[in-house]
Amino acid sequence: MTEVAEAKPEDVEFLRAKLRELKTQARDELAVLRRDRDKMREYKTIRDEHNKEVKSLIESVKAEREERDRINKEISEAKEKRTAIHAQLKSIYDEIRELRSNLVGSPSTDQRRMMRRVEELEWRQQTEQLSRDEELAIVEEIARIEAKLLEIGKEKEKQDKISELRRLARRLKSEASEAHQRVLELSEQSQTHHQEVVRIRPQLEEFKKSADTAHKNFVEWLKKVKEGENRLKELRTQIEDIQGKLRK
Repeated sequence: MTEVAEAKPEDVEFLRAKLRELKTQARDELAVLRRDRDKMREYKTIRDEHNKEVKSLIESVKAEREERDRINKEISEAKEKRTAIHAQLKSIYDEIRELRSNLVGSPSTDQRRMMRRVEELEWRQQTEQLSRDEELAIVEEIARIEAKLLEIGKEKEKQDKISELRRLARRLKSEASEAHQRVLELSEQSQTHHQEVVRIRPQLEEFKKSADTAHKNFVEWLKKVKEGENRLKELRTQIEDIQGKLRK
């Protein structure tokens, strides 16, 4: 390109021709600049939209993970409760087995039979003429039966204790079952949130990749725009310089 300074001031036709040439170049440069700006804006829009999607998906993943972690904490608590109940049940069943191993009979049946025997013996004492030996034998038998009844009373206490422990065991088994069911329900919920994270992650990576690509393209076109703006500015400076000379 011939510099304006090289043209002779009196050569008006040369200056006018040069001015037309520069204006044509400026129009062409402006058209290219507008195209480049459109491409730059296009990639900027894509980048911004995809970054917005990335932000939204990151928030979704964060929310899903937080909910999953909260549920997992509940699962741990439910498992601990279930384990504690099972330990308590084991202790109860051990105690029941210990009590049962020491039982000597059926308290209710034996007790009724022995009490009837005592009544029979007492009736004989009241209604029969007994010899000294017979009387002594009855007294001794009643004493033995009463001693046995005392033992049976203790056996009944054991049976009552066993019944109480069994009722407690049934209640605890129900609680353990509820805790186990809670673990299953919560595990299913946790898995649902985990699967949602897995589902979102590829979308997130895709939008990240797309946003990065769009940003690179934006930077490239921004560079072209700046270069075009500089060229256009230089052309306009030359145009204004020639126009100034032509006005003299």
